[in-house]
Amino acid sequence: VQECRQAQQALGNVFYGPTQAERKSLAFRRSIYVVQDMAEGDILTTENVRVIRPGHGLPPHELPLVLGRPARRAVRRGTALTWDMV
Repeated sequence: VQECRQAQQALGNVFYGPTQAERKSLAFRRSIYVVQDMAEGDILTTENVRVIRPGHGLPPHELPLVLGRPARRAVRRGTALTWDMV
């Protein structure tokens, strides 16, 4: 038991997420944005979404999962895309 506790102390606290320094740069990452006004039910395509800065929406690696899905609600041009919209 004592060795287990020593091992836990040696490992320390594990934190999965951005560090304080990384948080400042998150806005400079890219994310998926709507570039044309969309009505509810419109299909998301490469014509109406783009991967641009700032990084306030879905990350670029989610783009293949987003394309081809219908919009759940009307979305205005310039809006960062989130999962509740698709």
